[in-house]
This record gives sequence, structure tokens and C-alpha cells, in this order.
Amino acid sequence: MSNQLPRSILIISLILLAAVAFPAAGQQRRIPSNSLTQSSNDAATAVFRAARDLITDGEWARAQEKFRDYVNSYPNEKNLDAALYWLAYSQQKLSRYDECRTTLMRLLEKYPSTNWRDDARVLLAQLPGSVNAAVAAQAVAAQADAELVGTTRLATPVAPVAIARPVDDSIIYSAAPIATVPGVASNIGITPMPAQGIGVPGLYYVDSIGGGSDNDDDPCEFKIVVLQALFQTDLQRGIVAATDWLKQGSTQTVRCKGAALALLGRNGGKAVTPVILGVARNEPDVKLRARAISVLGATNDDTVIDPLREFALNSTDNEIVEASLYALSRHTGDRAVAVLGDIAVSGKSVSQRKMAIASIASRPGEPAVDSLLRIYDADQNVEIRKTVIAGFANRKSERAGNKLFDIARSADNIELRKAAIGGISRRGGDKSVEFLLSLYDSEKNEELKDQIINALATGSFALNSAVAAVSGQRVGYVTRDGHLNDQRVIQKMIEIARNQQAPMERRRRAIGWLSRSKDPSVIKFLEELLR
Repeated sequence: MSNQLPRSILIISLILLAAVAFPAAGQQRRIPSNSLTQSSNDAATAVFRAARDLITDGEWARAQEKFRDYVNSYPNEKNLDAALYWLAYSQQKLSRYDECRTTLMRLLEKYPSTNWRDDARVLLAQLPGSVNAAVAAQAVAAQADAELVGTTRLATPVAPVAIARPVDDSIIYSAAPIATVPGVASNIGITPMPAQGIGVPGLYYVDSIGGGSDNDDDPCEFKIVVLQALFQTDLQRGIVAATDWLKQGSTQTVRCKGAALALLGRNGGKAVTPVILGVARNEPDVKLRARAISVLGATNDDTVIDPLREFALNSTDNEIVEASLYALSRHTGDRAVAVLGDIAVSGKSVSQRKMAIASIASRPGEPAVDSLLRIYDADQNVEIRKTVIAGFANRKSERAGNKLFDIARSADNIELRKAAIGGISRRGGDKSVEFLLSLYDSEKNEELKDQIINALATGSFALNSAVAAVSGQRVGYVTRDGHLNDQRVIQKMIEIARNQQAPMERRRRAIGWLSRSKDPSVIKFLEELLR
């Protein structure tokens, strides 16, 4: 009798191995260090970062202790759902399955809409006693195919968005949507996602490790699962196997090569940069080249920045350019900001330059503000300048705010002034309110006066989870209970509505905005008008 197992038994065994050996897909997702800055509490951020580093190092017991300390000590932190997931993950690695299950149920019950939900469900399915290990393996593979690349979550005060750029206390996110970045999607297995936030480019997720296949019997699909399992059981052998798949002359399919690139990017570190860079430079298939370029940003290796700059500035293929910009946007180094600044000034097309500016605007820290200031002062193109203004509106930096004030007050181009006034509105705050009120009183241009009133009425000044209320020509920014609530704005609206020298349309709009308030002074004023 042959000692060779039947193929069907071998396949089932490997799938079961994948289900048990795989960590939840969430571990495969890289969490950029700047995602931790969602928290306004420096101590909480430090604890989370230390715990996350322990996960990276595979120190499960210490990670469990650190994440438990975080969860208990900082129950109101914005990334508590992420902390619960990683706590459960460390418990699973320690074979503390009951504790893991309890933690996961706590996560799913407390945060039913969390972006960690799918990862938690996959991890839950892998626990002993959970349903069908083969199903769990399929879920892991599916989650890996839909892996979010290089992004962190953003909870907006208006409509939630699944994916967003790194969140930082220095960045303001708005509910106003902008267009997604075109291209890339159909050619490198990356799909653009709508983003919220002024100046934030379209976001991407890998919708298929190698380009997509709906056939469960596809041999490549199975080979990818086996390669993933090898990466988890023996990282070095996994790297060797993936590297072989990518060598010139390899007979592997584009899908399999794409999977090898993704796995090397997630797990190989800087040591595999030459392999990925070789594909990015020499691969004849443009789709695979673009995939390799997009993966380079995840390595966070400074040696890839110059090649990415070369691809972005010199390539004649728009897919390669966009993949390069995407990779640079994922790289957290300061040099990446500088290169994005070069592209913003010297890019071949306005759309590419705007993509670079939007990426800079979404990055944390003052170097991003420095770059935006340089670009605005160096470029006279109105569209480019308006994109930079949108970036200033996205920053909490006082320098960015002062630049907006300066543009709104004295720019030669009326469109730039209008853009700056809108940006000031989105930033909010008492200083912005006082500036706009003062500017209205001194402004002679009637079009700009209308823009200022729009900004005052629709701005996020001292509002609680505001929601825009739109009715024909009348737009009001309202509080959670539906009422305009800033007394300074209310009094200005009353003054305009009462002023018989003001244009009638502006007076009508002022009354429309006042209708959003139940303030006694507003009710009294409206009654007076009817007498």
C-alpha cells in the first residue's frame, strides 16, 4: 500500500493547518505608527504603541498584559476597539481561548460597527469549538484578499467612512467628500475608495492579492493559501518561496506573483526591498510592476524613496505614476514628504500634482505644513493653490490657520479668497468666527460677503456633531438637536435680515438660517418682522 496520502486528504489537511496556524487577518494589516495619534492622551498613546510593538515582537504574554492595562486604564480612548482586538489576539496566541472568546464578544457587542469587526469574526471562527475550521480558513483567505493597505480608521462627526488616511491631532477631518484618485484599480488589484476630508486623496484597498478569482477550485487560490501558511509557520522559508515565484523566468501566474509581493511586503521587512524593487523596475507586466511599486511604500525603507520619486516624475505610464504616489503616501518618513513636495511642484499633470498635495495634507506633523506653505508660495496655478488651501483647512496648525486668514483677507484672486473663507469655516473655533465677522464688516465685494455669510452659517463653530441641513437655496449648519447655536452668528444674521440696504437674497438667506434656531431672540425678531 502506498504511503502517499490521497490528494483530497492532503488538501483538507493543509486547509486545517491554515485555519489553526493563521493569525487573524488583522495581524497581517500593518498599523502605521501615526495611527496611534488618534488619541489625544499621550500616555495612552505610549501604552498602545508599546503593546503594539510587543505584538510585532511576538511577546504574547507581555502584549496581553499591556493591552489589558490599556483597556482598563483608558476606557474612553478612540482606538479602544483596536486594543480589544489585539488583546484577544494575544490571548489566542497564548491558547487562552475562553478569555479570547470573551474579549472578542465584548468588542463586537460594544462596537458593532467597528472596522475590526471582520477580523474579530475571523479570529472567533478559529477558536477551538467554533464552526468548521475549513470555513475559518476560507474566511482568513478572503480577509487577506480584502486587506486594507497602509490605512487607519477615521470616525467622522457626520457620516462614518470605512477607511481613511492616518489620523492625527494636527489634522482636521471634514464631512465634505472629494473625488477619488482615478486609475490603478483595474490594473494592480487596488480599488479606489471614497474618502472624507478636504485634501485627502482617494483611498485604496487590495481587493485581490493577485488580481481576483471567483473560482474556489483555482489551483492558484490554493497555492496562495499554502504560501500564506508557510509564511506563518516558517517566515524565512516563506520568503524564499515567494522570492522564487518572482524570479525572472518564473512560471507562476500574475495572481500568484501578486500574492508573493503582498506577503513579502507585509512580512519581509527591509531585507526583501531589493526583490520587490527588482520587480518594480524589470517586470514586463505593467500590472505587476504597479503592484510591486505600491507595495514598496509599506516597507517604510528609506532606500525606496528615490526610486519612487523617479517612477513618479519620469514614467510615461500613468498607472506607474499613480502607484508611486500611493506608495509615497504610505511611507511615513520625512523624506517622503519632501519628495511628494517635489512632485507637487514638478509633476507632469495637474491631477498628479493635486494627488501629491492631498497626500501631504493628510500627513501628521509640521513638516507637512512646511511643504504646503512652500508649494503655495512657489506656484501661481489657481487650481494647485486651491488644493493647497484645502490642505491648510485640514490642519490644526496655527501657521496653516494664519495663512488662510492672510489669503482670505488679501489674495488678488477672488476664487482663492473664497476657497480660504471656506477653509476657515471648516477649521472652526472662536478665532475663526471673530475673523469672519470682522472680515464681513470690512469687505466691499458683495460676492465675498455672501461667501462669508455662507461660511458663518455652515461652519463647525462650537457645534455638537453637526449635520448640514439643506433646503433649496437655504443652507444651515445645525447642532445635534437641529438648531443654529452660536450667538455671534445669530446676531449677525439678525443684523443682515434687518438691514434694508443689504441685497434681498442675502436677507432671505439670513432668515432661512435663523429658522434653524429656537433662540428666544430669533423668535422675537421674526415676530417683529411680521408686524
